Amino acid sequence: MKLEIRNDKVIIDGYVNAVDRFSKPIKERRSIFIEKIMPGAFKKSLTQNPNVDVLLDHDKSNVLAKTSDGTAKIYEDNIGLRANVEISDKNVLEKARKGLLSGWSFGFICLDEDVKPGTEYEERTVKDLILSEVSIIDERQIPCYSATSIEVRSNKEEFIEYRSGKFDATIERKEEQKEQQINYEAYHNKIKKLEEVKYETIN
Repeated sequence: MKLEIRNDKVIIDGYVNAVDRFSKPIKERRSIFIEKIMPGAFKKSLTQNPNVDVLLDHDKSNVLAKTSDGTAKIYEDNIGLRANVEISDKNVLEKARKGLLSGWSFGFICLDEDVKPGTEYEERTVKDLILSEVSIIDERQIPCYSATSIEVRSNKEEFIEYRSGKFDATIERKEEQKEQQINYEAYHNKIKKLEEVKYETIN
């Protein structure tokens, strides 16, 4: 998560979740499992939902930013769910200055999943979901936690699942670039040896 403080606002940018990558073990009432979100699941939800709110620690009473007014840009790319938000809330701004903002979290409703036994834990793959909100986590929350709550909407119970943690997009991009780098030094050494052999043969 990258922070940039500009006078009376803070710009926060980073990855909320890396898709197609298993999480650390998650403990819920039903079991302990590892989980991954399939690529395209966030994109589909964002296409269907014109607005996603950005909160602090899932507090719905204080909306910090939202996609509908442009203060939040939330999208899925080849790495995962990314958010770029512009926040002018004084409390969040002060926490940013003190280094008390620790990561991202998101709330979702699972619409379709695949669960199968794994070598150590059950493996859960979320194939379709509703992204209910994205939250910034401060010092009051512990990164890499999970929780489930029940909310009643239109006389219907819905399980809202929360996932949070730290994900360093910079490291991920460096790893990708490292894999794509070509070792030109090895080629230069081979050419040098060939030139030396050619020179010795001529002489």
